[in-house]
Amino acid sequence: MLELKDTIKLGVNIPLFVIGTLVVALGAFIGIIGIWGYFARGIISPEWIKISHGHIAWWGVLVLIASVILPSLNVKSWFKSIVLIGTVLAPLVWGVGFYLYYARDISAAMYLLPISEAVLFIILLAVALVASGFRLPFITTEEATKGRFELITNIEIPRRIFIVPTIVAILGVLVGFYIASTFRVAHKPIEPAALVQFHTHTVILSVSAVVMLLLLRILNVEDRVFNIAVGISQVALPLVFLGLLLFNIAKIHSLVWVIPAGIYYLLPIAVFLASIGLIKSKPVDIPYHPAMKTSIAFATLVLLVLIATGAYIALKWDTTPEVTVTFKQEAFPHVGPYYDPEKGYPGTAPARNTPRGLENLHYSPGSWLHVALMWLVGLTLLSASGVFTNILNKPGLLYLFAITIPLAPFFNALGRYLAWAPYLGPAAPALQIEESIFPGAPGGIGALWYAGHPLKAFNILTLVILGIALIYIISKKTEKA
Repeated sequence: MLELKDTIKLGVNIPLFVIGTLVVALGAFIGIIGIWGYFARGIISPEWIKISHGHIAWWGVLVLIASVILPSLNVKSWFKSIVLIGTVLAPLVWGVGFYLYYARDISAAMYLLPISEAVLFIILLAVALVASGFRLPFITTEEATKGRFELITNIEIPRRIFIVPTIVAILGVLVGFYIASTFRVAHKPIEPAALVQFHTHTVILSVSAVVMLLLLRILNVEDRVFNIAVGISQVALPLVFLGLLLFNIAKIHSLVWVIPAGIYYLLPIAVFLASIGLIKSKPVDIPYHPAMKTSIAFATLVLLVLIATGAYIALKWDTTPEVTVTFKQEAFPHVGPYYDPEKGYPGTAPARNTPRGLENLHYSPGSWLHVALMWLVGLTLLSASGVFTNILNKPGLLYLFAITIPLAPFFNALGRYLAWAPYLGPAAPALQIEESIFPGAPGGIGALWYAGHPLKAFNILTLVILGIALIYIISKKTEKA
């Protein structure tokens, strides 16, 4: 009978790490189209750009997580090939289908969405289940076999960290399928509007919890601290799901889910404290580990501010499920920019007098910081495998990434903060919100456009080049052997 160990070793499947970065690039490219379309021509970003941009970017985070756990999983080689092929094709097909259906009104493209989404969901679910310790027929094997382009470190992580986040994320995905099948396909506005939060926040917080636990293991905190962190994730995530369920169905005040989310908030706090040395860690034998710790500390500190911004939004404006600042519904036909029950419009964003830019500050750089943190996890594991010392002999490259990777989402956040409330560009008169609570800085969004975006593009390109170079070098070494 197949007996799986209680822990798995972290490593890097280099092709999958590259694919995850390319998936992130696809989501970023879609988002940049929307942002620069507004900047250059005053075109308000259509809903399909906002949704596809966010979905694909978070899929990239999931693929990056898979890239660091796949090498040591007890799975057959053909399944690893399926993971590589599926994670390339599914996001691409989904993005194209979304564009054709929503932007070009091609009805047949509607079927590309559930098919590609289901394929990606099944693939990543299989990876998560095997990582959790489940035995899947035809997939799991007696022993883990390291692939040609896989590196495995001695850093171990308990399988149990994946179980609860996987279950809660599955429930959140099912809510997403319900939204799509009940409202999107029928061209109806979502009611209650907070069903969107129910879908996104259960999945995002589940993914984020796994990222935080991976970081704590990279930082090598003491076992007692790590076990407490695992317990926090196992308590907080189900309570967040239950709270959002009650928020949407029973219409209880948003405190019902914000308080459990506050329990989850202890995880990024722990990562920050560990990265600056206020939580004791055991010694690690990873080259240039202090540089990675500093980068993780900076990225996590910014993330803490952005998560707290989300709690502020939820407690000040999103107190009922009918009105949410999280997104702006575009009903068919569009019936107005604000919540208006007399017109049968169940909820939208921004609610009157709320800063839409505050939600952008919370979500966009917050999402990008999770990408950045997973890149830092992957680079730390590559460093532990001797990539920057023995294979490339370029430690300066690691220091470069340690600086540029967290700076991209930082400038994203800075630009959005400086532009909070005033609306710049040709479309400004149509977007003006009364009683702005923060005057903003003229041209403040430039921090995002002229610093955040170039750094984001630089990080993507250089990481892809790094991955391809490693594949080439390893293949050459294999041929010589």
